Amino acid sequence: MSKKFLSREQIRQQVQQRLQPSPTKLTGLAEMAVPMPKPHSLDAHARNWDMEEFGGTGYGGYVRKVVDEARKEFFLSDAAERDEMLGDSFAHS
Repeated sequence: MSKKFLSREQIRQQVQQRLQPSPTKLTGLAEMAVPMPKPHSLDAHARNWDMEEFGGTGYGGYVRKVVDEARKEFFLSDAAERDEMLGDSFAHS
């Protein structure tokens, strides 16, 4: 499966969206502040980013599963970040 190249903000938004329709009906999960992904060197599974633990007691396992699924699908791209900033600068000028 090929990965989609996204910026840090786009990845954060994807994770946030996936947490909102929580099938486990964990209250408060949708209101959590999702951190920005942190880049790292390419690992053995071709992943180049991760998120620090967040979610608090009772949410950790589910949140980790959502983040790990996103890590399989999305590659953190500096180029996507630059394109997003460039697009924002045109939109606000």
